[in-house]
Amino acid sequence: MGSAWYPRSAVEALRSSGGRRPPPPKVAAQSDAALIAHLREASADRPRTVVDLVADLGVPISRAERVYRFWLRHDAHPSAEAARAARDGKPQQPDPAPLTPAERRSRERLERDTLLERMRDPDPRVRADAFEKLKPKRG
Repeated sequence: MGSAWYPRSAVEALRSSGGRRPPPPKVAAQSDAALIAHLREASADRPRTVVDLVADLGVPISRAERVYRFWLRHDAHPSAEAARAARDGKPQQPDPAPLTPAERRSRERLERDTLLERMRDPDPRVRADAFEKLKPKRG
């Protein structure tokens, strides 16, 4: 624990430099327009993403996300359209009976709770019907 093994050549190089690390390489500052131009460049297999800005150009993640969001929201370029379509993925299917925003229970849970309420009905036929529907859900 607490020890690491490095190649002798790496240790000797560090000793000869006096323990100073070389400065990190400087990435040329690029304008937002240059980043958007990079996003617009056509890619054969997929639309460009935030990862492309970070990996290809060395842009900080926070800036890449900000520029990418702006690009998706405002650009009418075909590559932006393709990126929006890829982001959305599959088409959204409308919910036949949307739940109220405050409701957090699933549809199955709501159906089960409704059947349990019917089990308290004074009419024996309603109770029997609810019981029959609840039978397969037990288990």
